[in-house]
Amino acid sequence: MRYINEIFTAPLGKAIDNRTLLPIFEMLISNLRLSSGQQDELLNFVRYNLVGERTRNMLLPDVTVHYSFKDRAAIFETGAEQAVNALANQIVAATHEKVKRFDALLCTTSTGNLMPGLSYRLAKTLGGLVDRNSMLIDLANVGCTGSLKALNVARSLDDSFKNILVLAVEIPSTLVDVKCSRQDVWQGHCTFGDGAAAMWVSTDPKLRSMALALEELHYCHEAAAGANLIRWDYHDYYRFAMEDNATFERDVRKYVTAALQDTAEGWRSEPRWAIHPAGISLLVRIGRKLGIPSDSLAPSVAHYRRHSNMSSASILHILKDVATQTPVMSAINLLTMGAGFNVIYGRVRKEA
Repeated sequence: MRYINEIFTAPLGKAIDNRTLLPIFEMLISNLRLSSGQQDELLNFVRYNLVGERTRNMLLPDVTVHYSFKDRAAIFETGAEQAVNALANQIVAATHEKVKRFDALLCTTSTGNLMPGLSYRLAKTLGGLVDRNSMLIDLANVGCTGSLKALNVARSLDDSFKNILVLAVEIPSTLVDVKCSRQDVWQGHCTFGDGAAAMWVSTDPKLRSMALALEELHYCHEAAAGANLIRWDYHDYYRFAMEDNATFERDVRKYVTAALQDTAEGWRSEPRWAIHPAGISLLVRIGRKLGIPSDSLAPSVAHYRRHSNMSSASILHILKDVATQTPVMSAINLLTMGAGFNVIYGRVRKEA
């Protein structure tokens, strides 16, 4: 059995709310070479996506600037180093005199590319807690499910791997393309925020005051039919792209529902959920489709309003919030979905 002994979180960059961001986006869209009808359509779409009180953290210094590939990559690397340092300080404090070494570092990002990767940078920062024989793995190109995919790798390792770190660093503000006029690209601008998180996974439930036993992790992909739902598009850097919004929401609901059919016996009786916040409307529709009570969606909605969608880091932030309010021996359901198209359902039980 594997246990999540601690979750560490780190928002990145400066917080910016919808009220501040909307006039900036309106100004940028007004500068695009569009007909008046096309401009109005894009403006209305962006206004819809920025409705309500919501913030996100952004490392991008100036959202009005169209940065070069080199500048974007440098912003990602600087932010990744900040995230690694901030989380490493928390990890060292939590594991002092409890962990002699971490046997594996499993790191993920979909919004940047580093060599050496995040695992090597984390190993360097942790110093003596990681030795030359520790396993270092970097996962990429897996989107919002990255942290749970890394957790699935951790679960698959044999018991000689006693202490494992999972790290997720996502900086989607580096993807902002203010010269593009496509709705899906602007939906990404409106939806995502920067952030990072890590979790300490071990074979021992007594190392910390929190011990979440990993009871189940169910993975389902739709690679044949859903590969184009979420993908990279390119200009002078990566940018978020997807199929049209109606197709996206319809197919996501269908794939999520299908993935949860095999596990319905477990999750229907458990009221606590940590659900990846792909967006408020999609979150509500999925909850309605599955019959999940609105109270169970509240932690994911609260995270989205405060941090927006941090890609693979969000689910760890939400799980940490839910776990603090969960009674001992109660379960928490996990649900995340991402590019591929893939869905991961999991269940943890709080044993301490």
